[in-house]
Amino acid sequence: MSSEEMLYAQGAKIWVPHAEQVWESATLEESYRKGAGFLKICTESGSLKEVKLKADGSDLPPLRNPAILVGQNDLTTLSYLHEPGVLHNLRVRFCERQIIYTYCGIILVAINPYAEMPLYGPSIIRAYRGHAMGDLEPHIFALAEEAYTKLERENCNLSIIVSGESGAGKTVSAKYAMRYFAAVGGSESETQVERKVLASSPIMEAFGNAKTTRNDNSSRFGKFTKLLFRNQMGVMYLQGATMHTYLLEKSRVVYQAQGERNYHIFYQLCAARSKYPELVLDHQDKFQFLNMGGAPEIERVSDADQFNETVQAMTVLGFSIQQIADIVKILAGILHLGNIQVSKKFNEGSEEEDTDSCDIFHNDIHLQITGDLLRVSAEDLRRWLLMRKIESVNEYVLIPNSIEAAQAARDALAKHIYAKLFQYIVGVLNKSLNNGSKQCSFIGVLDIYGFETFEVNSFEQFCINYANEKLQQQFNQHVFKLEQEEYLKEGITWTMIDFYDNQPCIDLIESRLGVLDLLDEECRMPKGSDESWAGKLIGKCSKFPHFEKPRFGTTSFFIKHFSDTVEYDVNGFLEKNRDTVSKELTQVLGESNMSLVKQVMTLEEIDTLSVDSAKSSTLGGRVVISAGRKQVVPSKQHRKTVGSQFQESLASLISTLHATTPHYVRCIKPNDDKIAFKWETAKIIQQLRACGVLETVRISAAGFPSRWLYPDFYMRYQLLVYRSKLDKNDMKQSCRNIVMKWIQDEDKYRFGNTQIFFRAGQVAFLEQVRANLRKKYITIVQSVVRRFIYRRRFLRLQMVISGIQRHARGFLARQRVWKMREARAGLILSKYARGWLCRRRYLRLRHSISGIQTYARGMMARSKFHAMRDHYRAVQIQRFVRGALARRAYQKRRRNIIICQAAIRRFLARRKFKRMKAEARTISHIENKYMGLENKIISMQQRIDELNRDNSNLKHKTSEISVLKMKLELKKTLEVEFKNVKAACQDKDRLIEALNKQLEAERDEKMQLLEENGHAQEEWISQKQTWRLENEELRRQIDEIIEMAKNAEVSQRNQEDRMLAEIDNRELNEAYQRAIKDKEVIETENYALKEELSRLTAGNFSLHGRKASNASSQNEDDVGYASAKNTLDINRPPDLLSKNYSYDTTSMVVKLRAILEEEKQKHKSLQEQYIKLASRHKPTEDSFRPACRAAGRGT
Repeated sequence: MSSEEMLYAQGAKIWVPHAEQVWESATLEESYRKGAGFLKICTESGSLKEVKLKADGSDLPPLRNPAILVGQNDLTTLSYLHEPGVLHNLRVRFCERQIIYTYCGIILVAINPYAEMPLYGPSIIRAYRGHAMGDLEPHIFALAEEAYTKLERENCNLSIIVSGESGAGKTVSAKYAMRYFAAVGGSESETQVERKVLASSPIMEAFGNAKTTRNDNSSRFGKFTKLLFRNQMGVMYLQGATMHTYLLEKSRVVYQAQGERNYHIFYQLCAARSKYPELVLDHQDKFQFLNMGGAPEIERVSDADQFNETVQAMTVLGFSIQQIADIVKILAGILHLGNIQVSKKFNEGSEEEDTDSCDIFHNDIHLQITGDLLRVSAEDLRRWLLMRKIESVNEYVLIPNSIEAAQAARDALAKHIYAKLFQYIVGVLNKSLNNGSKQCSFIGVLDIYGFETFEVNSFEQFCINYANEKLQQQFNQHVFKLEQEEYLKEGITWTMIDFYDNQPCIDLIESRLGVLDLLDEECRMPKGSDESWAGKLIGKCSKFPHFEKPRFGTTSFFIKHFSDTVEYDVNGFLEKNRDTVSKELTQVLGESNMSLVKQVMTLEEIDTLSVDSAKSSTLGGRVVISAGRKQVVPSKQHRKTVGSQFQESLASLISTLHATTPHYVRCIKPNDDKIAFKWETAKIIQQLRACGVLETVRISAAGFPSRWLYPDFYMRYQLLVYRSKLDKNDMKQSCRNIVMKWIQDEDKYRFGNTQIFFRAGQVAFLEQVRANLRKKYITIVQSVVRRFIYRRRFLRLQMVISGIQRHARGFLARQRVWKMREARAGLILSKYARGWLCRRRYLRLRHSISGIQTYARGMMARSKFHAMRDHYRAVQIQRFVRGALARRAYQKRRRNIIICQAAIRRFLARRKFKRMKAEARTISHIENKYMGLENKIISMQQRIDELNRDNSNLKHKTSEISVLKMKLELKKTLEVEFKNVKAACQDKDRLIEALNKQLEAERDEKMQLLEENGHAQEEWISQKQTWRLENEELRRQIDEIIEMAKNAEVSQRNQEDRMLAEIDNRELNEAYQRAIKDKEVIETENYALKEELSRLTAGNFSLHGRKASNASSQNEDDVGYASAKNTLDINRPPDLLSKNYSYDTTSMVVKLRAILEEEKQKHKSLQEQYIKLASRHKPTEDSFRPACRAAGRGT
């Protein structure tokens, strides 16, 4: 039996073509025999069919993979590598298991789920960090980790190429890859870099993405982002990034198909128009450039919130507030430019229309707003929209534009402005992302448009498909190279694998006399047209096998691309390739008074990938900003066309990719309805063919696609040979014995160093053999087991039946006795039951009659009550209704009177308002407006005086504190002296004479103390004079500072506030330091006086007493530093002295606390007044606007 007969046995699963599902599963009803002309099959739907076959069996339908291989992570591990097998494996993973990622060799296939998936959080990033590709489920993070690990290990440049059609999720995949690199390549000191890299996505999506019929957030440009890494101690740290863009779809600015939108930023700006009243914006439906598609909204997306996110991201990436404001003005200017109305013009003196010219009204509001926003002359803008200049050798001629030509010039200018603005934004992003330091290596993330084919394909689709041809060629070469390297590493013999080479298609496009060459040549012709270029294509390119001419007409041509044959409509090719804009209009913008408009207009396009970064003066992307010298504007003859620029950029991109190690992500769009996990087979198979997945499968199938490690193969297929042929210590030889026994053709397998390589279908053949052997062995085991089970079941059944019979006979006897007992008991129970039933029936009847009577009487009483209550309520309702009608009439009359009063007051208020408005324009009003500045200076002088008073109060409080301390020490001394006085009183009579003598001596001492007091008073006066001079000096300094503040206030108010605050703090600190020093001096003097007083008291108090008549006549409230009150209080009576001292101390503390609280309140109120005064004279945005508007009208 041949291998085909064994595989195509009855019951085998196969795939057959289907009209709608592309492929349908079926089961063989009969086994295949060699030479048979047909196969009988039964499809999944239950229908029986016959499939015709060739005699040699070369067109046998593809077999289904074994169940063990269905749902594999890697498509190349399938036993049967063919289109239906790949499609079924993806469908099982996507629809049944809801897994969106699958490997296909080196490719990661990502299917857009159109639903939020919890697959991208920080925990997922940590889970994939450090794991090799294949250890965990397929994921974009696994591919990114593979690239980052290779970067760390080999320190080489890498790239990740993300492709797919619009809506397949390319932008999201590229965003998550960059998020992973930013997370694993960051450090604690460089979090700002990762923040900037992630913040660039909202900006690029706002300015470069738009809603299409296939995708709500479609990227309308190609983007190659280089993440720059630096090697630090063997670890790669992200230090910056650069961004390169390709082929922005400028035509979308002025035209959108039905169901599509313009770029997101325009709708975001209209949603946030309340923040920018100076832009004079309206709802998006009011602008010509925004209402063509008829779909201004995106479901579950807020344009206002997106605008806030965009502005926040621009702030993070270094855009200043002025730059953001200027960018917003340019965008608003583009919108108003699209609303400029070009009308018909009539010949003078007649109503005949002039078809060769047109007109734009001078008072066109949008024309004036465009001029104001872009800071250009509206009259010059109008002039060059209506006219064009044709230059000859020695002169130039002005020719009027028709309506169509004027509208085309207006649209070309809008596209040109937006394209230049986009280049400028990319440049600023690159300048912010790249700090200029030397990087070690980079990882490039390419987010490129996928292969496109529509009903009408134009120049944009041609460039996109051309780029995909180049990328597919690079992909095929890389896949082929990896396949051959794998064979060399395993040391097996191999032959050259034939794969599709699309170089002939690329030659058709870019070779001499190819499509692009003929297009550029036609663009250089003065009278070149799309039709003449199409004729040249048919004449020159018919020799290329990938070129086809149309059957009818010459307005289109066909190119056989690697994935499909595409028909291109030639209309618009030349205009889009030239990308011309009026030189005079660009000069008008170049003379703008807005610096950003000038800067944007001087940008020139270069290819940064092909220029050495050390010599490049670019900000990044594809632009360079002219800083010092005027750029030379190229002429029409020497200006590069869009096609040639794109060809050069694409060549540099391919060379960059060849210099890196690429990784591929192919994004698949499962359906056009954007429904979660909906599977459309026809659409998906077309994308698999276009993105190279099936080509990878075909290359793998041409070699040895199935590969098994020796241990895995041994464990699964060891039962295919006898035990004598198996040796666990030599698994390689054991596996060789297994393979050689069942596969006779040596070309079907190869033995490598670590793996066994099989050609397509051989693993399935071994699986079939294994299944047959297992079936045979299992049948034998089952027969023995079934005999044992049925015998044991019979013995158990026999024993159970004997027991059941025994118990059944006893049960029947017991049932007979039980029935006899029940019959006797039933008679007794029925007798008592009948009596009980009769009694219960009688009692129920009596209870029912009583209840009926009760409810009847109650119902009659309630009906009478209800009638009385209704009469009463009717009377009340009439009373309230009459009152309500009277009040309503009164309220209506009063409201009419109030309306009349309000009208009269409104008339008077309007007249007063007009009078006040007229007065506001007079000079006196302006003088009153600035009178507040003088008041501010006066208030500041008052504040300084109050601070001086606060300083003197603080000094006075310091003196009071020292006196209180001295009194406290004196009290302690007096307590000791009081005991001595008691003893001295007993000898009072004997000491009277001695005291009289001592009195004279004490008077002399008193005079001495008074003299010392006079000296201390003089010192205090001199100290006060010194303080007064210091205060005057401070006042003079403050006056000078106030004069300086007056001069500085005009130039810079903020700096004056800081200076005043510093001066106030310094003066307060100096005054506080001086007060502390004075306090220390006074405490020192006080301590010396106390020592002298203690000495005098110890020598004299025991000899005499002081009477009140001998005391000084000074006031008791004098508690100054030089007061003699402290010396006179010594001879007071002890009880009076203690009482007065306690009273003075308590009152002094209370007064001191009251003074402190009062000073705190004063200081707090002064500080609040100062803050209010400062905030009142602080300039605001509203105060600047009238002046700015006046200046704008003046200019």
